[in-house]
Amino acid sequence: MASTCKSELILLFTLLLQLDVAAQPGFKAGFKTYTPSAIIHEHIYRYVPTDSTRLYLIDSNKTFVTADSTVVMTEAYKDKAQWKTVRYFNPKRQQVKLEEYKDEALQEVNEWRYDEKNRKTHHFRDNRVNGSLYRKQYDYATDKKSGETVVTESSFFNNKIEFYTKMYYDKNNVLYKEVRMNDNNKDIVHVESFTYGENGKVKERSVYFPEFKVTKKFPEPAGECPLKCTALLPAGVADKFNPAIKTGYIKRVLFKNAAKINDPDCKEYEYTFSNNTNCAVTVTASKAQKLVKFRYKEKL
Repeated sequence: MASTCKSELILLFTLLLQLDVAAQPGFKAGFKTYTPSAIIHEHIYRYVPTDSTRLYLIDSNKTFVTADSTVVMTEAYKDKAQWKTVRYFNPKRQQVKLEEYKDEALQEVNEWRYDEKNRKTHHFRDNRVNGSLYRKQYDYATDKKSGETVVTESSFFNNKIEFYTKMYYDKNNVLYKEVRMNDNNKDIVHVESFTYGENGKVKERSVYFPEFKVTKKFPEPAGECPLKCTALLPAGVADKFNPAIKTGYIKRVLFKNAAKINDPDCKEYEYTFSNNTNCAVTVTASKAQKLVKFRYKEKL
């Protein structure tokens, strides 16, 4: 999940960095109105790669971006309600706040704090619906000889400690072990170890439960994919994108890159085909389904 969330932010910032436009009025978040410089449209399709590729729209949203990219609001409609997610970033591109609204009612607020080394030190989550308060605090210890880092996460619920988690990173900042302890910070609940595939994703999780002296292993299919099955590539289509015929454009990109998408070595994959100006087509496949995510930038 974390890996997925990071990929989403990277792709979003890739589009944000291309902005060089005059600002127009305005979108509202809470009690304040912001001026967007662009809107990023996103459409998600389930697709069937037959002789004539069929696309079935399953979700869509719009993201409003301020000129300095410090405030980003994503708007979607689900269950007959308008849902808004507002993200606030500091000048270092670190997310410092997130607000979620249902219609105009604030549902949840998340806030993050960082130290002078740009490391996350606190995460606060305030559920405005049920009044629950969550807090996570992070402390860092680095071994100067090995270069390894241990991050201790203290988790609180309504200001009462719930548990502790020690996360172990190697000298390349790769997480290889987590140790969960109960609220006395002594008794171990479980130890989780991670094995990675050549693509850098987790391919197996091994969880040891000391109380029962049992180890359980959980394979992660994403980590089994060859490195070549995840790539950022040019769209390969010379046509200029026209929003009025977006499905036609998507199909041309899929057809042009059919050999890559249908590589028999890649049972699961994620490819992003970009025209480097205003749109990108991301194609993913898993055991469950095949999806096409299409994003394009509208200058205001």
